[in-house]
Amino acid sequence: MSTTVGYVLTLAIGAALLSGVVIGVGGVLDAQTDRAVHGELAVAGQSLASTLESADRTARLAEAGRADPDLDPADGTAVAVIEADLPTRVAGIPYTVEIAGDPDPAVILRTTHPDASVRIPYRSRTAVAETTLRGGPVRVTYVADAADPSAGTLAVTER
Repeated sequence: MSTTVGYVLTLAIGAALLSGVVIGVGGVLDAQTDRAVHGELAVAGQSLASTLESADRTARLAEAGRADPDLDPADGTAVAVIEADLPTRVAGIPYTVEIAGDPDPAVILRTTHPDASVRIPYRSRTAVAETTLRGGPVRVTYVADAADPSAGTLAVTER
């Protein structure tokens, strides 16, 4: 009988220790996942903010060419396209990208599980259309206003 009791006690103690280890490791994994998600969201957001700023500079150069009196304004409107290869997932988790405009322009990236959000500000003299899209490769397109060279818009779309 004492052998059976000893065996049952050994199994109970082993199960308790094993469940403690599993719970402890689970918490560490969740914390690591949260850090990885925030880090990857920040990198993707900085890449997109940089692409928006680059598109702004390109758009202003295109408009400067349209305003040049040596060029024929009837040549059409200025168009610029810049593509960014953002990941479709961060730490294996899908995310969304929101482009917020004035008064506080920023690229906002979010995941729902874990609930994480990163806001990366950007600067652009050219108006940027507000939008929300899935994470992944994007295209930033500038289309000028045919009548007013200073009224063009940058638009971010999925590729």
